[in-house]
Amino acid sequence: MSRLKLGLCWTLILAGTAPSAMAEGPRLSIQPRDGDPSRIVVEAAGLDADALRRIPISEMTPERWRSFLVVRVVRDPKAPQESPALLGTYRLSGDVLRFDPRFPIEPGLRYRAQFDPSGQARPGMTAELSIDRSSSGPASQVSAVYPTPDVLPENLLRFYIHFTAPMSRGSAYRHIRLLDESGHPIADPFLELEEELWSPDGRRFTLLIDPGRIKRGLKPREEVGPVLQSGRSYVLAIDPGWPDAEGRPLASGFRKAFRAGPADETSPDPKTWTIRPPAPDTRDALEVRFPDPLDRALLGRLIAVREAADRPLGGSIEVEKGEMTWRFRPEKPWRAGTYRLVVGTELEDVAGNSVARPFEVDETGPITRRIVGETVGVGFRIESRPSRAGAGN
Repeated sequence: MSRLKLGLCWTLILAGTAPSAMAEGPRLSIQPRDGDPSRIVVEAAGLDADALRRIPISEMTPERWRSFLVVRVVRDPKAPQESPALLGTYRLSGDVLRFDPRFPIEPGLRYRAQFDPSGQARPGMTAELSIDRSSSGPASQVSAVYPTPDVLPENLLRFYIHFTAPMSRGSAYRHIRLLDESGHPIADPFLELEEELWSPDGRRFTLLIDPGRIKRGLKPREEVGPVLQSGRSYVLAIDPGWPDAEGRPLASGFRKAFRAGPADETSPDPKTWTIRPPAPDTRDALEVRFPDPLDRALLGRLIAVREAADRPLGGSIEVEKGEMTWRFRPEKPWRAGTYRLVVGTELEDVAGNSVARPFEVDETGPITRRIVGETVGVGFRIESRPSRAGAGN
């Protein structure tokens, strides 16, 4: 076994093959990517020649590649199950298989790469790595929680928790509680996924209410009951002990108080939206208002503006607090003419009802409205300024 120091805080441990033998036979290496110790590349060289000939490259899936090379978090020996394989992309060049993890490496955790040149998913050669925790820079804190309204439907589907700096992964559910109006934690309110739902930069966490306790007719709801009930008050409490990507606790905890209202089981309908066109020859914002709050993350990518010739307009988007107003400010001044607001049918409200279909599809009766297609369009017009010709006559 050999231990190498890369940079100031990056530790690599190779096991299973002596360093002197690695140059001639199969080799396993873990390197920082582009000089960033939190981003790594795992390379396994010396794949078995017979195994290489048997690999149908066009048919290979990540699961099949993992029979050659897999990277996991090293769990506590007392953990009942093996940790899931890291997500990422595989690429084969010659006899070298390269793995790029999708997410950065978390400080304080240990990772193990296992390489079997024959592709039989045997333990084979292993390497472990970790990044020491650092105390430089300010600790992260919660910057926002969406949806922001104080009254939310009892069939609310998700929260988005935003942070000022990247956070650690793997322990999110231990640091979040949903409290009832007496301050008691509600049992098992969330859908706890092994692969936590983080944005690529580690600053936004998606927290799902257990859908089994939202949809009527499903066993969890029938046996345990819904998570939220209309007319009652709740608090989403975030523990200050939640570590950021540097291993430091949050600067402070966070509490979002809200009241549950009646269930929302109606799909958003762009035809009911209020569109306020701007004046021509300005860069004033186009304003769109919705009858109910919509999903904050989807609002940022599923509404666009196009000109009459179907050319997309570049510009910036703003979403007002409450998620009921969307504004678009163009890069160049508006011209008089006809435009289209293009809406992706995957756009949802906060209860998971999409433009295409409601969240409840089987248990609440027949679906009276279903949209087929990836987008729908709503037209609007920017009128020319009144002519001043003949003024004063």
